[in-house]
Amino acid sequence: MTPEQYKAWMAARYKHGGYFGGREKPEHYVWRTMLARCHNPSSRGYGYYGALGIKVCKRWHKYENFLADMGERPSPDHSIDRKNVAGDYKPSNCRWATRSEQQKNKTTTRLYTDGVFVGTLVECAHRIGISKELAHWRMRKWKTFLKGSTWHELPKAR
Repeated sequence: MTPEQYKAWMAARYKHGGYFGGREKPEHYVWRTMLARCHNPSSRGYGYYGALGIKVCKRWHKYENFLADMGERPSPDHSIDRKNVAGDYKPSNCRWATRSEQQKNKTTTRLYTDGVFVGTLVECAHRIGISKELAHWRMRKWKTFLKGSTWHELPKAR
């Protein structure tokens, strides 16, 4: 690569604001990998996204628009999350979420209720003051977390 080509390449990287001080910004990395897993069949995550028909809205094909809609990540613990896991990446369906928030939003996550509170097994165990292991055992053996109460698993909505 000639020095002129290198200058042009670096200028293109900085033009959209995705790089700062020679390093890729976290939001740019999220944007770039989101596009790849939805639109590049050779991407590692394509089978779970693009192959299933999940797309990135046309507006977000430009980094500037993605950043304007999503804003900067609140913290390094946040990554992009689709509210409806079967939906596309678009402003109305995406948010910055922590790992625990994302874990709760998976199609495989089981939710339990006592008619008032709804939560994961860990959240329910915390609410009633028992370990997650004991909650798991009780649900498997007793079909409830507490004898005499009506805790039960909610059917999958998706």
